[in-house]
Amino acid sequence: MRVPTALRRYVGIAVAVMMTFSLFTAYAQAEDLNSQKNKADAAVGNAQAGVDAAKKALLQAEALVSDAESKYAAAQSVLAAAQRTANEAVRIQAERAKELYAAEQALIQATIQVQIGQSKIDTQQKAINAYARAIVQDSMPLVSVAMLFNLNTTASLANRVQWNETVLMNNQIDLDNLRKLQLELVAAQDACEEARQLAEEARQAADRQVEIAQAAQQAAEQAQEAAQAALGEVMTMRDMAAKLVSAKGAELTAAQDELKAINAKIAEEKRKESEAANQPKPPSSSSSSPPSPPKPTSAPPPAPPPPGGALTPAQAQSAAYGMLGAYGWGDAQFQCLVNLWNRESGWRWNAENPYSGAYGIPQSLPGSKMASAGADWKTNAVTQIKWGLGYIKNRYTTPCGAWSFFQSNNWY
Repeated sequence: MRVPTALRRYVGIAVAVMMTFSLFTAYAQAEDLNSQKNKADAAVGNAQAGVDAAKKALLQAEALVSDAESKYAAAQSVLAAAQRTANEAVRIQAERAKELYAAEQALIQATIQVQIGQSKIDTQQKAINAYARAIVQDSMPLVSVAMLFNLNTTASLANRVQWNETVLMNNQIDLDNLRKLQLELVAAQDACEEARQLAEEARQAADRQVEIAQAAQQAAEQAQEAAQAALGEVMTMRDMAAKLVSAKGAELTAAQDELKAINAKIAEEKRKESEAANQPKPPSSSSSSPPSPPKPTSAPPPAPPPPGGALTPAQAQSAAYGMLGAYGWGDAQFQCLVNLWNRESGWRWNAENPYSGAYGIPQSLPGSKMASAGADWKTNAVTQIKWGLGYIKNRYTTPCGAWSFFQSNNWY
């Protein structure tokens, strides 16, 4: 049965309109995906900048913590020394107090001995005086009688007087000895008083040293408290910076995942476009004969690997994927490589760590190491990837081995 020409013409026009609409829709979607990709690239760059800034803040906070810990340790050392000095001053103060007490007790005993000696002197002096008076009173009558009677009585009187004088002389000697002893006791008392004064001065000096040492200890305690408070503040800052690094890292991962999803969509759209381009064309509306069967066409050749130079992160990943086979790695290793270099550089050929100086997609440290893969290592993403894959092969055998090491150490 022949299909009417008008119907064939109508169907041809409808098919052409539908293909035109599909192409327009695909173009619009492609434009939308490209816009999304640009935005995702910018988001990855911003997220990476945020991670770098957060890491910088973390490093600064860690430096502050280290400095605060050193100051706190120094304050503890000063406080410990001040406490030892204060304890020693208190010990010396107690010793000086004991010495002063002993000196005062010695002075008291010396004073008592002086008083006792003086009392003995006074008693001896009174006894001598009383004995002398008694001798005079007893001797006067005998002298008168001796003058009236014989010489024998006078001789007896003379003997008695001589004996009394001897007694008085002996008593006087005893008195003199007591006075000498008293002088020695007074000298000892004076020495005790001098020792007491010295002990008092030593105790007062010890009191002053205790006051000084305790003031130094109090100042050291205040310094330690201030250092401890400062350490607490910077440790809080460090914790906040670490949380910020984690949050920014999560943002970077999310942005990279979004970029990866958009790249996958773009690849899928390109695949669909390629399939649509290989579909047979609709029959011409001017032909009255039935359409002839489509001629078989050969599959398009695979797209060449992206060229070197300033590649986008997606292009750099494509280039790396194409190189895996040369190292004996399959698709399973590619995801590990993507994860690794997402964390290191976001697959940006000009990524540079402002602290360590690591450079490029693999973050070579220093970047000049990549010159072994090519003189254009600073601007050519392919050169950087070649060097990075060789480094991973030599050091970790596979990208998954490098990624596992990175997850444990945050470097590779």
